[in-house]
Formats: sequence, C-alpha cells, structure tokens
Amino acid sequence: MAKLEFEKDGVEIRRSLLSRDTVESVKTDIDLNSPELRKHGIRNLEKKFESIARLGSDDRLLSLAGNLLCGDVSLVRALFFDKTPDKNWLVAWHQDKTVTLNAPADLSGWGPWTLKDGVHHAQVPESVLNQMLTIRLHLDSTDEGNGCLEVIPGSHEHGVLERHEIAELVGSGRVFPCVADAGDAVVMRPHLLHRSQKSTQPSHRRVVHLEFSSFELPAGRSWA
Repeated sequence: MAKLEFEKDGVEIRRSLLSRDTVESVKTDIDLNSPELRKHGIRNLEKKFESIARLGSDDRLLSLAGNLLCGDVSLVRALFFDKTPDKNWLVAWHQDKTVTLNAPADLSGWGPWTLKDGVHHAQVPESVLNQMLTIRLHLDSTDEGNGCLEVIPGSHEHGVLERHEIAELVGSGRVFPCVADAGDAVVMRPHLLHRSQKSTQPSHRRVVHLEFSSFELPAGRSWA
C-alpha cells in the first residue's frame, strides 16, 4: 500500500516513536485491571498515571504536534484502550469531535456540554478540529488479526459528517488498516473517519491515545 502522508491524508504512521524502555514502562504502569481504571475509567490518564503524564509533556510529542499544527500545542485528552480475549470489542466508523475543558464555555458551535468522570465535555466545530491532532501510541504490535485501527484517508476534508454522509463515504472510500509495531504511533486528524473491528486472533492491543490542540481558549478556560 502507498505510504500515508499527514498533510494529504490526514493520517500517517510514525515508526519507533517510543523506545522499547518507554513502552515497557507504560505497560508496567497501566493495565485494564488497575484499580484506578476500574474505579474511574479510561479517561484523564495523565492525572492517574505518572508514565502517561510524562508522555503528555514529552518534548518529542509536543514538537511533533506543534510542527504539524504550526503552533504551540497543549494536551487535550489522554485515553487508554486495550483489546483482550475477555474484552474483545469493536467501534463502528465515526469521527472524534469531543474535547474536555475545566468548565463550560460560551463558544459558538460548541456543545452540547456533558459531565463525564468529573470533566466537562463538548462537541466542537470543524474549525477547532482542524487545530487538533491525535497521537495513538502503540504498546503492542497490531494488525487486522487483533483489530487494528482502520481509516479512510482524506475523509477529514469533508468536515463534520452526518450519519448518512459517513455511510456514503465508507461505501466509496479506500479503507486503510494502520498496521503498527510496538513503539509506533498513528498520527491523525480527530475527524478522520476511523473504526476498529473485533480481533479474530485476540491478544493485547494496548494504545495510549493523546489529543493535542493549538486552539487558543478564552481566559479562564483550560483543557481538562
């Protein structure tokens, strides 16, 4: 398959972004059986695990995000996903359109506001999504057999989509499986169409999902 390019496709794969030692450190620090995850869920990881806090402030990741977004960036969200034989799940084609703030803000096109895990969430317009990117850090190797991420390159160019528009693009688009090794990263626009199917060969498929933004928030508001 042709190589993905972030500027054209809205997604690319960066090889060996994390060292083996960093991967092992994060795997040791966090897992689905962690009491913290069982009690509080997969969100706001940088507040729960030291290894994730280090990744969220890592100069290499901030520099990568800043260069691609052409500005200073801040961490918006940190999530953790894993697929195991006991928790073999799927996610249908969708766009990520939600951000987290320390408090609701009266901004045009933002909303509805919800409260999850003690944090304020809102969907945002395309103009904000265009100032965001996601870095998915792989702690395990992944391919179609264990439910790797699949994307439709260039689909972010169509903006925020309704359900029927998603179905149309899926029917006519090129599906690209993001096959990755441990330490690799998938860098993507949040509103790029993506999905993840169930594993046919279940094993760990651990991913640290970090979202960054160069959008300037109003005074008194910060990413949560």
